[in-house]
Amino acid sequence: MSSVAGPAEMSQCRRWFESAMSTDAPPPLSFTYDGRPIGELLAEWPAEQSEAPDGEALGRTLTWTDPDSGLQARLEARCFADIPAVEWIVHLTNTGGEPTPIIADLRPLDWLFPEFGPNTVLHWAKGSDCQIDDFAPQQATFYNHPTLSIQSAGGRSSHEALPFFNLQSEDHGVIGAIGWTGSWRAEFVREDGVRMRAGMLRTHLRLLPGETIRTPRMLLLFWQGERLHGHNMLRRLILQHYTPCADGEPVRAPVCNAVWGENHTENQIAKARWWVEHDLPLEYFWIDAGWYGDGAFREDSTVFNSEWGKHVGNWWPNRGPYPDGLAPVGQALAEMGLGFVLWIEPERVFQGTHFTRTRPEWLLGPVGANYLFNLGIPEARQAMTDLISGIITEAGVTCYRQDFNTNPAPFWEAADAPDRVGSSEIRHIEGLYAMWDELRERHPGLLIDNCSSGGRRIDLEMISRSIALWRSDYQCFPGFDPAGMQAQTHGLGLWVPLSAGCCDRADTYAFRSALSPAMVHTENIFTPTAGDFAPPQWLRAMMDQHLRLRPYFSGDFYPLQSYSLDNEAWAAWQFHRPDLDEGCVIAFRRPHSPIIAITARLQGLTADASYELEDLDDGAIGQSSGAELARGWPVTINDQPGTRLLVYRRA
Repeated sequence: MSSVAGPAEMSQCRRWFESAMSTDAPPPLSFTYDGRPIGELLAEWPAEQSEAPDGEALGRTLTWTDPDSGLQARLEARCFADIPAVEWIVHLTNTGGEPTPIIADLRPLDWLFPEFGPNTVLHWAKGSDCQIDDFAPQQATFYNHPTLSIQSAGGRSSHEALPFFNLQSEDHGVIGAIGWTGSWRAEFVREDGVRMRAGMLRTHLRLLPGETIRTPRMLLLFWQGERLHGHNMLRRLILQHYTPCADGEPVRAPVCNAVWGENHTENQIAKARWWVEHDLPLEYFWIDAGWYGDGAFREDSTVFNSEWGKHVGNWWPNRGPYPDGLAPVGQALAEMGLGFVLWIEPERVFQGTHFTRTRPEWLLGPVGANYLFNLGIPEARQAMTDLISGIITEAGVTCYRQDFNTNPAPFWEAADAPDRVGSSEIRHIEGLYAMWDELRERHPGLLIDNCSSGGRRIDLEMISRSIALWRSDYQCFPGFDPAGMQAQTHGLGLWVPLSAGCCDRADTYAFRSALSPAMVHTENIFTPTAGDFAPPQWLRAMMDQHLRLRPYFSGDFYPLQSYSLDNEAWAAWQFHRPDLDEGCVIAFRRPHSPIIAITARLQGLTADASYELEDLDDGAIGQSSGAELARGWPVTINDQPGTRLLVYRRA
């Protein structure tokens, strides 16, 4: 049950691609055009089909053009060569001289799957809402629900629901993913099978002469056998084809120390130097909100007592704590061999700040005290790109952290004319992608951290440009329950392979609860200026364990216990690298669990191979066959709470 695709799956995917992505058949999309279903019209419009193989996938473009209005629909698709998956995006262009008739209910995915019956199960995940159950697995069947739907909230793509789903019918299924960082909706309707429809939440618009819009990017992955096999193929697909690259290689999820921004230059540098002086394997030093604007500096500033939110829009270093700007910090970090993460929130503009005074025409709103910086205006987007690029250059920033702490949907809805519903959102999201793409082009190797009140903007488009290093604001609050961090890893790990856990205390159980491809150590404990250090020897041992396990986190993911937030339960999972035939098991006995031991049934192993086992807690070494480990590996934890780390490799 690994992430390796079988011949039957590849064949099934290719058959679907040939049946759906052809001008000789109805395409997998729908909308109404001047009140008529587009399926009826496309059969009458002149069509063209072309192919462009790129080695990794078979590329195909389908184009239809209305001879009367000049509307052109262009569908660009890829069928991957190594994983049974197809992705596509639709562009609509008005090639005529007059506005088009109304385009409404635009769904780039609309397809009937006749093989799915009433016992089909829909699997998806909760989004990020600053709750302990962020990314909790969800499921429902069609037996008592002829229609099921999931959607985002407020205009942020993973607020309320994660834009991924898995439609399972016994031993086969289809995984879907949506690449759109705004409002989306996916519907599943029982007909003679199950019909999938997905796209933007609101579209009812005319295109002006020469205007082009794009739809959300859609992805379908076909799997057979075990459901987790489908999820692991998705993880491998994302790692190989949707992970941002630097110098031709996928970026590595980093180990960071995050600190509050409203602090003196010398204190920030001292904090970073503490890690270097103690020979700790830190990779990035992270300055969060509070470093900018003109507010009066206060020595006891925190995220909870400062006015950081009122200065959003004034993007220059506060000369109180940073009299010479951020360049001295960046220079010191570079000399220490550390990367520099800097927080900026460009899309939200607070009342009375710079852009409200100088460029009000670039803003939407207000809604309350906030405006939305309109990235849909090319001049505004270019100005913001130049501003951020200048900060990156001057300060020596190597990881740009973009946050977004408001819901954009009310701004977009208020700005749309009755015959342009959806246009403000489309332009803004297109501008967001263009800004990030230009920043990465201007600054080769730049890493982008995607934050939006935590992980409320995780979707296929965003993870192809960034990594979510702060996947929930749940961990903003000191002393958060580590069970929430464990649950995030379990829920999000089924869909998105790269993200960061957070540890805020010198505690082995809390540290291991945060074990993820990336790690963020927050300053609640790890701060030299407070005199309340984590013991360096303990911290080095923990970080060394993380670095040892980190290669496994890019492998297959197998939950070994059911998802639960109960502090009387256990949590456990396995990461397995099929290319190396090795991996690890991470297990947690929660504070009130009466259970001392569980049996971990390992997956993905070669039955007749011999594996060497190592317990990273007591150093014990053992050996067992793959078949024996599949039947069960006993894991005992005596402490409440407690944790155990086990690694294995083919002997």
